[in-house]
Amino acid sequence: MSVKKKKKCHPGKPNGMNYSQILAKQAFIRKAVEKAAADTTVQLQSDIHTQRAMWLMVVSIADAFGIGPTRMKRDFFPAFQRNTEELIRMEQEADSEYAYEKLRQRAEQVSGVQIEYLYEHEMIAAKAAYERKLKAASYGGFENKPVKEETNET
Repeated sequence: MSVKKKKKCHPGKPNGMNYSQILAKQAFIRKAVEKAAADTTVQLQSDIHTQRAMWLMVVSIADAFGIGPTRMKRDFFPAFQRNTEELIRMEQEADSEYAYEKLRQRAEQVSGVQIEYLYEHEMIAAKAAYERKLKAASYGGFENKPVKEETNET
């Protein structure tokens, strides 16, 4: 029996791949790592901004109602914990869209101020534009103009 000798290859170059394929693979991996790092950075920045907003809320509540550390610990933080647990429960039982909408409604109720989602107007405008585009496509590219049928009468 003859044993086939292994062909020697260059280190780092898989068999069957040319140099441009290797470079493309490396570029793909590099872009994936950069995207993951950017996603992590965005999440971290979002968390930092949220934390600062929470600090601002706590300080504002203390200033508005003259609440000191004792009442914050006794009244505010337990209420905050209960509301957080209720939100988590709604997310698990229904979904996050439902839970956040209920939270928005409750915030509106207790504040007496109409509360909208960030960029709500832009989302509504984008949805309307998308629906106009779909409608135009369904009429063969002619927006709001149905195609008139022609008849050949003699």
